[in-house]
Amino acid sequence: MDGIEDKKEIETLLNIVINQIPSYTNMVNSEHWDVDLDDCIFGMVYHSFVAKATDYLNNKRTDTEQENNAESTFKMMSLISEVFNERLPDIKQEIVSSLNS
Repeated sequence: MDGIEDKKEIETLLNIVINQIPSYTNMVNSEHWDVDLDDCIFGMVYHSFVAKATDYLNNKRTDTEQENNAESTFKMMSLISEVFNERLPDIKQEIVSSLNS
């Protein structure tokens, strides 16, 4: 995996998922679920991002015929976690903004 290129792609995927927060908010509000809306939407963002980022990195690993082992999987998951954690304040703010609009 090329760290800088992959990180930029993963950041782009996270931006796409963050832009979906209003849709997640509308879906959760329309269902009248008895859940903490912040936590529910945060979980939806996290799940969507991890799924998209994992798919991207697995496909790239297959396309470039990189070895698929525990070490490469750990590096992949570390990169995904790093990008997500760096944007945590932005994600939380977008959720709050979406719920208050």
